[in-house]
Amino acid sequence: MNISMTFEGFGMRRAFRLLGLALVVGMFAFRPGDATAQAKTKIVLSVVPSVLSMPLFLAKDKGYFDAAGLDVTIDTSLLNMSENLPLLAAGHFTIVGTSWGTSVFNALSKDTLIRILGTQETMPTTGLTPFSLMMSAKAWEAGDRTVASLKGKKVAIIGRGGYAEYDVVSALMAAGLKPADVELVQMSRNDVGPAISNGAVAAGWGSEPTPTLYEKQGLVKNVTNDTMRGRGPIVFLANAKFAKEQPDAAATFLSVFLKAAKEFDAKGWDDPKAVEIGVKYTRLPAELLKSVHIKLMPTTLEPDLKLATEMEAYFGAKKLLTYSGGLKFSDYYSDAIIRKAMSLP
Repeated sequence: MNISMTFEGFGMRRAFRLLGLALVVGMFAFRPGDATAQAKTKIVLSVVPSVLSMPLFLAKDKGYFDAAGLDVTIDTSLLNMSENLPLLAAGHFTIVGTSWGTSVFNALSKDTLIRILGTQETMPTTGLTPFSLMMSAKAWEAGDRTVASLKGKKVAIIGRGGYAEYDVVSALMAAGLKPADVELVQMSRNDVGPAISNGAVAAGWGSEPTPTLYEKQGLVKNVTNDTMRGRGPIVFLANAKFAKEQPDAAATFLSVFLKAAKEFDAKGWDDPKAVEIGVKYTRLPAELLKSVHIKLMPTTLEPDLKLATEMEAYFGAKKLLTYSGGLKFSDYYSDAIIRKAMSLP
C-alpha cells in the first residue's frame, strides 16, 4: 500500500467534505441583499465636547448608531464654525452640530454645499436651560438682581455674530433695554468667569456646565433668558451631497439621536454608563456633570426657521452678513427627511 497516496486520498476526501459543509453553511449564511444590509453608512460628525452633545455620545458608545447601520465617527476637535463649515462643505465632515449665526447664514448664502438637517436642541420650557446670563454674585448681593440693572455696564459674550450675542441682546430687550445700553465685550469662554469675578464685566454669557460651576463657586448668579424658551437655536447641518444622495441614512441618524436623547432625559446621570461616557467625551469631572440637569430631547426636529430669520435680520442690521436681503431658509432643508425620521421606530 502506498502510504503517501492513502494519506493524500484521505486528505482529498476530507477537503471535499469540508468544502461541501462550507457551501451548505454559506447557503444559509448568505441571502440576497445581505451584503447591502451589512454595509454601514459612514458619517463623520463634528460636535462640541459638551453636555449638549450627550445624546450623540450615548448613541455612539452604546452602539445605537452601529445597530442602525451607521458607522459614525465623532470629532470634537474643532469648536470654531469658521473652520467646521468649509470642512462640512468639502465633505470632510458629514454632519455638524452648531447654532444659528452669521457663519451659518453667510455659508448658506454662498450655496457652499451645506444643508439644514434638523434641530439638535430646543430650549427647555421649564427648568435649567443650556445657556445663562451669568451676573456678578457681589452685585447680586448688593441688590442688582435684574437684567435691567446692567444698563451702562459691560457684558461679556463668546464671539460676535453668534447665538451668544443674540441671546444676550434678546434678554436685554425683554428687560426694556436696547443693545446700545450696554457694552458688549468679546472674550474667550474661559475668561468670562474671571472677568465677572474681578469686576472687569458686570455679566457674561455662558453655556453649561460653566454657569453651574461658577454659581457653585459663589462667583455668579445665573439668570435664564425666558424669552428663548421653546426656541431652537442648536441645529444639525449636513453636507449637501450626503443629504441628497442618502436621505434614508440622514433620517436614521436623526431617529437614533432622538432615541438617545429620550433615554438621557429619562435616566440622566443615574445611568453610570452615561456618566462614564460623559467624562470620556467632555473631559469634565463626574461630579460636575452630575450637577447639570438639562432636558436634551428637542420638542421637534423641524428647524426653527423663524428664529433663524430673526437672527439674520438683527445681524444684517449690524452689517455682519456678507450678503444683502433675506435667505429663504426653507430652500436649504428637506422636511421629507424629518418626516421619515419621525416615522422610524
